[in-house]
Amino acid sequence: MNSVNLIVLSVFIVYGVSAISCPRCTNENDWQTCTGTQTCGGGDDTCQLEIDNNNNDIYKLIYHCTHSQNCQQHETQHCDLTAQGRCIFCCDSLASCRTQLEGVFDALP
Repeated sequence: MNSVNLIVLSVFIVYGVSAISCPRCTNENDWQTCTGTQTCGGGDDTCQLEIDNNNNDIYKLIYHCTHSQNCQQHETQHCDLTAQGRCIFCCDSLASCRTQLEGVFDALP
């Protein structure tokens, strides 16, 4: 095996191991259904959760895979869905995303 093939193989192995999984919601209006997963590709290394307030107590939840540098500018630690209508949160692992999601909805009235 020549060195070019070895480099390509090494990059493939590293990329395959470092893929991140983000939650997937089966019902966008029920945060408790976000138990599935989606595997990110294309160099995405962060999950981004968008929560839209559709009707003061009904929320639309969508997880996206993204690059961490795109998410840092939009990361929100606290967000008032009633006042702002949309909150965007970032998380860097499946476990932290689920913890964050539980924390957000436990904090809501």
